[in-house]
Amino acid sequence: MSVPEGFRPYEHGGPFLDLVGPVYVKDEAEARTFGLRIGEHHLNVGGVAQGGLLATMADHSMGQAVRAGRDDDERSATVSLTSDYLAPANLGDWVESRTRVERLAGRMAFADCSLRVDEREILRARAVFAVVS
Repeated sequence: MSVPEGFRPYEHGGPFLDLVGPVYVKDEAEARTFGLRIGEHHLNVGGVAQGGLLATMADHSMGQAVRAGRDDDERSATVSLTSDYLAPANLGDWVESRTRVERLAGRMAFADCSLRVDEREILRARAVFAVVS
């Protein structure tokens, strides 16, 4: 399956993302965008992308955006994640993340993420992260 121009394989997501991927990344001036082509192994019994896969993609995208927004190399851990499933992702769909860090406040960070297929929003997520040493 094809990958849109500008995206390259994402190699630093860890064993879990490797298992559920392949995940791709595109570095842009404002943000890093993650992408995933929905394959057979991503489908649930209803024939659409598994919700947990989409939540994983949103969580990872926001965590990476928080990390990129910090001046240090400290890691962050998800404290809270809420996801609204707005539309399904189907076999062959290209899903992209659009992430925004709302606030970095001391040891806490707040972020939003939209997953889209073309211009159709399929998931909206919000998360709180704690910075861990």
